[in-house]
Amino acid sequence: MIIDAWGEGPIYTINEKKRINTWDYEHTIYVTGEYLWKLVNEIDGIPWIKWKIEKMKDIFSEKNALCITIPPRRIEYVVNAIERIGSFRDYKVYNADLNIVQSFMVKNNLHFFEDGEGWDYHLPDLDVLNVKFINSVNEMEINGEIFSNLDSSLDCFFSNLEYANIIISEGGDTYFPEFFRIARKAGYFTRTSRSRERIFTSYGRINHRKSGFKIFGLPHIDSTTSFMFNEGGLEGLVVISKITSLPLFYSARITPGTAVSSYEVRKSLEKNIMIPVYKEDHEIIKNIDTFLRADRGGLYLQPRPGIYENVFEIDFSSMYPSIIVRYNLSPETINVNCRKSESIPELGYEICMDKQGYLSEFLSDLLDLRLYYKSRKSSEERYRMRDSVLKWLLLTSFGYTGYKNAKFGRIEVHEAITSIGRQILAESIGIARVAGFEIIHGIVDSLWLRGNGNIHEVIKKIENVSRLNLSLEGHYKWIVFLPAKDGSGALNRYFGLMDNGKFKVRGIEMRRDDFPLICRKMQEDILEIYSNVNGINDFQKFYGQVTSIYSDYKDRLVRGKVDDSDLEVQIIASRYAEFYKTDGIRKRAIEKSKDAKPGDKISMFVTSEERGNVDIDYLEGRYDKKYYIRKLEMAWESISYPYKHEELIYQKTIADYD
Repeated sequence: MIIDAWGEGPIYTINEKKRINTWDYEHTIYVTGEYLWKLVNEIDGIPWIKWKIEKMKDIFSEKNALCITIPPRRIEYVVNAIERIGSFRDYKVYNADLNIVQSFMVKNNLHFFEDGEGWDYHLPDLDVLNVKFINSVNEMEINGEIFSNLDSSLDCFFSNLEYANIIISEGGDTYFPEFFRIARKAGYFTRTSRSRERIFTSYGRINHRKSGFKIFGLPHIDSTTSFMFNEGGLEGLVVISKITSLPLFYSARITPGTAVSSYEVRKSLEKNIMIPVYKEDHEIIKNIDTFLRADRGGLYLQPRPGIYENVFEIDFSSMYPSIIVRYNLSPETINVNCRKSESIPELGYEICMDKQGYLSEFLSDLLDLRLYYKSRKSSEERYRMRDSVLKWLLLTSFGYTGYKNAKFGRIEVHEAITSIGRQILAESIGIARVAGFEIIHGIVDSLWLRGNGNIHEVIKKIENVSRLNLSLEGHYKWIVFLPAKDGSGALNRYFGLMDNGKFKVRGIEMRRDDFPLICRKMQEDILEIYSNVNGINDFQKFYGQVTSIYSDYKDRLVRGKVDDSDLEVQIIASRYAEFYKTDGIRKRAIEKSKDAKPGDKISMFVTSEERGNVDIDYLEGRYDKKYYIRKLEMAWESISYPYKHEELIYQKTIADYD
């Protein structure tokens, strides 16, 4: 069983018994264009180049391609030479920017963590070394034991390292470089390297991916920087590694969108489909009417703020990727000549149905795998964790179709998906209304319906019309939709109690990092009281208890009877400190944080909002009471909204005179 792989030729693999194998590997790139003979004349006779011309496919068609097999370390040099020879316009290059280990694994039909059990596998009994940096390198926790002496830390760490298969750290990407520098001076030697850090924008949010610390032959996962690990744990990372053929180190550090792209690359390599370095399929010209119809996104309904009883929530399972699969959407199937096609009337697009599109085919396997795990996630934790990461991959697969650099993306695919999605949700609303349900809210792939009709019949009819799977998310005893700042219904701010006793909460302060923990605790305590509420009229019974909880938290803030941890606020740095125009608490927090960069999450304690004063490391009882009371009041406004509901105002007024 392969646990890790690294190198650029030779390639090294290591198994669970720490046995290392060495593999020779040469990488093949492909070149298309009219003047291939010119390139052949340039490369023929070079001893480290092997070449041949043969028919190859990209996702659009078959074409003559010059296949150049070279050592991986020579790829950049050869590609630069090809582009110069072709004046940067005559040739199109394929497979030249791929992960070398991934290409090697696919070419040799090798798989990470392969044990012959298929997708119902069990993780092997691996030796995991857990490391937590408490106070830089000076105080560490290793496998549950705390060390305050650096020499003792080194001895314990490297004695465990000898047997470990995987390292899971808290802060390893930040502190391992210093730790291993000290270790080398003390006589310990381990081959290490660092990946490149990146600052990038995704969906309007600045992200900072720190430089990853790599230990060759030992996958290192930093839980503080790995989104995928926090979503699905080791089970989730392993399933990503298996479906992408990427080492665990990379699986822990890529975004869901990159994971989808890597999965598509792996499937293309398996099918011997060429993967372009640069796309050339530009957006087709549209008139203004078509453009306005196409550029609309998903369908949203605006709920009326208030409390609702007897509400069903139904969700389409992986709606957008399912549309890609069921409606055969792919760059090469839109607006092409074919015998059989289906139209998208709103856009005037024709979808070829003669054969399955590549994107549809690739995502079909991923969708089936996710549905397999989803159907079993209530039975075992391993299925739930795998389902969690696959859900994110499928969510981003839609957005990736419109990304300018996506290998298999095209904006028309993106537009077709959202158009079909809008049509399906609109048809679903009509079916629900005919069945006697009132539409309370709808957002892209979910509907909230109130009524006493047969919800299962509604689901069955919608599935037949849409060709998509629909699930009953649950039935609410009651649900509260909150207003936006202007008083209209907020699209994604609500909380409600389901029949199974569980709350579903979205968008309120307890879910936001930029509110202190004390706000979350207050709202959680009040929700505990609300768990006894079975309907609108029950709220009034608990008004005294609810207001008492709020008053108690507010009083503790006034009297200074709170823990420092309850006052911690987290922000995301959107830029470097010098680019903030005002001297507010965000700028001060970034200035005080060591080496903070855009996209970093920064914890702070506000000591004087008016003066822009914050503390980063500790508080010692000093805090801006006005700031924290205001935050608590905002949290109270949300969680106490049921008592502002028009049906309860009169009851509350009478009760106040008792």
